Amino acid sequence: MNTLWQWITSLLGLNDDKRELDDFIRTLARVAEPKIELLPGWRRSLLVGARQSRAYAEKLASGLAPALDLSPQGYNADRRVGLMFANPEVLYQTLNGSEALRDYFLRAANGDEAYGLLVMQCQQKSHFGSALRNGQLLDDVAQTAVSFSGHRLVAVCRNEAELKLEAVQRAFHALATVAARRIELQTARLQALGTEKMQLELKLATLSGKALVVDATPENDRLPDTREALLAYLAEVNQELQTLSAVATLEGKLAEVQRVSNAPEHYLAVRSEQLFLDRMGIVRSPSEGEDGIPLDIETMTFGRIEPVERVIMPVRITRQALAAWRERLA
Repeated sequence: MNTLWQWITSLLGLNDDKRELDDFIRTLARVAEPKIELLPGWRRSLLVGARQSRAYAEKLASGLAPALDLSPQGYNADRRVGLMFANPEVLYQTLNGSEALRDYFLRAANGDEAYGLLVMQCQQKSHFGSALRNGQLLDDVAQTAVSFSGHRLVAVCRNEAELKLEAVQRAFHALATVAARRIELQTARLQALGTEKMQLELKLATLSGKALVVDATPENDRLPDTREALLAYLAEVNQELQTLSAVATLEGKLAEVQRVSNAPEHYLAVRSEQLFLDRMGIVRSPSEGEDGIPLDIETMTFGRIEPVERVIMPVRITRQALAAWRERLA
C-alpha cells in the first residue's frame, strides 16, 4: 500500500512539492536560528509558516516588471536606465563587480544572455532651485532630488521565467533573514535592559543610604535622580524584560520564527510608485505643466524593528554588451 501511494504521489508531483516545502522549512530554521532544530517537533511548528511565506514570496515574484536592458544601446535609448545610475561608469562597475554575473558567464552552457535583480538604495533629498511652471521660470522652488546608490546585481539566471523562481527564493530567504534579525535585535535589547536594571538597582541602593556602592557599569545619563522616578523607570524595565525574556530560550526563538513566517506580509512589504524625473533626477509634476521621465520602482521593506528599504529592478545583459562596456570604459 505504501509503495502504491508513493507511486501515485510521485506521478502527481506531490513528492516534489513536499521536498520543496521541506527545503523551505530548513531554510527558515538555518537562516533564522539553526539551534531550533534541536527542539522536538520543530518542523511541524514551521509547516504553516513555510507554506504561508512561500505563497507570499510567489505572489511578490509574480509581479516583477519586465527586465530593463543594461547594454550601451539600452542606456542610450531608455532614459530610465540613466536615471538609476549616476553615469555609465557606475553601471559598468556594477556589472563588472557582480560575482554572480561573472560566475554565470564563466559557464559556456549558460549562453550569452543573462537576467538578474538589480538591488539599490534610493535617496530623496529636498532643496530649493529653479523650475519651469506653465511656461514661467520660477526661482526658489521646493524640489526633491532622487538618486540611487549601493547597486548590486544578484540572482543571475538564463531567462525571465528562471528569474521569477530566483525571486521566490530570494524573498523567502529575506523573510528568514528578517526573523534572524528580529531575534538578534531583541536579544541585544534584552542584554541592554539587564545592564540598565542593574544600574537602576545600584542607584536606588545608593539613594537609600543603606550601602556604599561602587558602580563599574557604563555611565547612564538617562537615569532619573529621584527614588520615585527610579522606581517607576525600574517597573518599565521589568515589564519590557518580561516581554522579551522568551527570546532567550530556543522555544522563544522558534516562536519568533513562527510569528514572522505565519504573517509574512507584516515583515516584508513591497511599495510600488511612479516617479516623474528630469534628466538630473529632480521630481517633476506633469499636472503643473512640467515634463518628466516616468520611472516605475518597487521598494521592498525588510522587517519592522529598524526596517531596511531596497529598490528591486529586473535587468538584462549579454556577454557582447558587457564586452562593449569594457571596451568603452575599462
